This record gives sequence, structure tokens and C-alpha cells, in this order.
Amino acid sequence: MALLRCVNCSRKTESDELSVSCPRCGSAVVLEGGGRYRPSREQLEGAPSGVWRYRAFLPDLPDDEIVSLGEGGTPLLPARRLGAELGLPNLLVKDESRNPTGSFIDRGSTVLASLARRRGVEECSCITTGNLGASLAAYCAKAGMGARVTIDPSTDRGKLYQMLAFGATIQARSMRPQPASGRHTLSVNAGNPYLLEGEKTTGFEIVHDLNWSVPDVIVVPVGTGGHLSMTWRAIEQLKESGLVDPGRCRLLGVQLAESAQPGRPIHGGDGGTARAPFTELEESEPYFRKEAARAIKASGGAGLLTTAAETVNATGLLARTEGIFAEPASASVVACLRSALERGQIRRDDVIVCVITSAGLKDTKAVSRLARFAKPVSVRQDYTVARIQVGETKLALLRLLEGRKRYGYELWQGLSLGRRITTASVYQHLGELEELAVARKAGVVTVRGRERILYELTKKGQDLLRVAGEVERGAGM
Repeated sequence: MALLRCVNCSRKTESDELSVSCPRCGSAVVLEGGGRYRPSREQLEGAPSGVWRYRAFLPDLPDDEIVSLGEGGTPLLPARRLGAELGLPNLLVKDESRNPTGSFIDRGSTVLASLARRRGVEECSCITTGNLGASLAAYCAKAGMGARVTIDPSTDRGKLYQMLAFGATIQARSMRPQPASGRHTLSVNAGNPYLLEGEKTTGFEIVHDLNWSVPDVIVVPVGTGGHLSMTWRAIEQLKESGLVDPGRCRLLGVQLAESAQPGRPIHGGDGGTARAPFTELEESEPYFRKEAARAIKASGGAGLLTTAAETVNATGLLARTEGIFAEPASASVVACLRSALERGQIRRDDVIVCVITSAGLKDTKAVSRLARFAKPVSVRQDYTVARIQVGETKLALLRLLEGRKRYGYELWQGLSLGRRITTASVYQHLGELEELAVARKAGVVTVRGRERILYELTKKGQDLLRVAGEVERGAGM
């Protein structure tokens, strides 16, 4: 049985369930207590890099029951050019976009998926705006479990296609609920205590990479408040274990001003309520509001607000100076640095770690926003930028296949109305759609004395079109 503490009312309870909330108030819970044993620095340094290097502080699992895709072990990079731009010579970036699905959530998914498979779970389900669904789907695929994901209409296509590629069953929130599969299903949300246990390893790695010393400042997007509060929990556990040198580390939590509730940012500041386009920052009522506020207060840190415009600019600045293309939610930690310096919340000589939580290519809206500021270039229209990417052309092909089988030349004729595209490009797109298992060859037909290969939609392709339609209608496209 695990000892759990409610993050809202502080009630402690024991449970062996993987999906659990406070029995008194229904709020999220976190695991209580420190590590299972106190490792030495030498033991940690001798272990393989990654989340499971810190298994002394994680739920107990045998090696052969760990479900891993190589998560963790992400680099802590000196950001010299960005630091020079901002007047911060000791600026560092913890690049969580290097995780398997491009998000820090993979750290939690390896722990939760491992425990779920060990308990005989056959399917995991979640409701998500993006990164949680993509990560959970990947680790369920690795574990041989099913994944059922209900998405918000604002979910970005990049994340949606990740989920589909990993074989998840997708449903939009506005759709009629699908019948239960009859499997042993685990319902997951971003406040799951075992997901959070894996996420705290971000904090372990930051301190480890700084030769067992804490930085002056760690800047983290607030989101649900879970990652921020668990980063602080990691530092506390390292101090309790005697693994870190003495030092004070201040946490700065960043929220989007447009999504913070009036008068209720995590710590100080004001905010409006206008709808913002960055789903990973849009937690107007984070699960871990109180826990994040406690962590910020205990560290002597602060809550910061940034705007959508500042965040888009910071996304481009980080990419141009350090070669890191982050999701806007992640780049918010860069967007707030100038104002934090002006207000005295950070000092020029501070060692500052900005946690970049996810990759920019997961947010196709970010690409279009940044493109407005980019210099125009001449590109052939049939050039494939990403080898496997379901863009407008591929969606158009799938829609042409909806309801009937067609051959390549017939598809080219349908596509060439209103757009310039070669037959070679059509066949290249068809090949890539086959690799994604959303279309397949369906036989041969003779047309004017020539044999033509027919193509048809798969069940996965039908699901993709259904969900894409729901997303477009939800976004008012």
C-alpha cells in the first residue's frame, strides 16, 4: 500500500490503486515519503543515464518489468548566445524535447506504463489536449497495451497524428462516447501520482549535471503545476538524502496571462481571461495550484505571467540563438526572463536553468506563427519536408478515397483541380500513407488496356478523417 497526500486538503490515505484521488475532496494526490533507500553519488553516477538511474526514489520495479523508450538523460545545455542576448551569462537550458515523444511527460509514462503492465492493465485511457495522449499512446504500444484517447477540439494535428501512429483509439470530446472495450482499463490524467513520480526526475538530472549543486533559479512552465512542484520535490529528496551541496534554489513558475484566472495566478500578478492558443499553458485551474504555490513559496521564488505575443517571439529567439525549436508553452520560460531581470526576481550573475518541456514540431500552429516572421524562400510545392507527416495534401487524398476505391491517376486528377502537383508526388504521398497504415492497396483494375492499382482507406484512415473533421469544426475551420 502506498501512502498518499491530498494536494488540496492534505488528508493522508493509503491505497494500492494506480488511479486514485482524495476520498474526502476528490483532489489529486501525491506519494508521501522519500526514497526506498539512500543511494550514494557513486551509485547514481555508475548507473545508466535516464529516468531509471534514480530508481531509489521511484516505485520498486524489477529490471525486466520496466517499459522504456530511452526517456530521460536529456542534455543541460549552456545557452551562451541566448544569454548574451538577454544579459544572463550563466543561462542553461534543460532540453526535454529530446525525450522519445518530444515531451517531459515521457518521464512519467515510463513509470505508469511499467506499473500498469505489471498489474495486468490491458488498456489506458485519458482525456488530453495533446502531449499526455501522445506519450501515453507510445508507452502503451511498447507495453503491448491498448490506448484510448479523448481529445479536445483544440488538440494540435501534430500531436493527434502521433497518437494515431502509435495505434491509439481516438475520440473527440464532442463525439458520442464509444462503448467500453471490456478490458481492464486504467483511467489516467495529468495529476496521476505515479506519472508525477517519473516527472520529478527532471529535477534530479539538473542537480546531477551541475555536479551535485543546485542552480540559483529553475524556470518551469506551470501547466497543471505538477512538473513544477515535483521538480521542487526532487530537490528536497536529494537534500534529505545528503546528495546535494548546500544552496538555495528559487523556482519561477510561468503562466500565460490570457489564461490565468483574474486575481488567481499561481503567485502574484494579474491576468485576463481571453482564450489563448497554447493548450499546454491553458490550465486556468491547475490540479496542483496549491502544491505549486507551496513549492514557489518554500523556494523563495515567484510566479510570472507572459503573453501570447511574447511567447511566440521567445520561440523564435530560442530557435535562432540556440538551435532549439520549442513548443510555445515551453518557450514561455524564455519569454519571462527580461521582465524577471528588470523586477529583480533574477540577478545577472545567477545560474539559471530554463526547462524546455516539449518540442515545437508537436505544435503546427507554432510553425505557422513563426513563418510570418521568416524570410520567404522558394520551395517546390511537391517537396516533402517531413517524410511521414499527414498534411493538407495527404488529407485531401484520404478524402478522395472516402467511400470508394480509386487508382493513382484518378487521384491525381482529383487533386490537380486548384493545385499544382505531379503524379510522382501523388504516388509518394500514397506510399507514405501506406506506411502510416491509413491507406492500402486494394487490388487491380484494367483501365483503357492498362492495369491500375486501386487504393482504399483502412479503418485507421477512417478514424483519422473522422477526428480531423471534428478538430476542424471545433476550431471553426
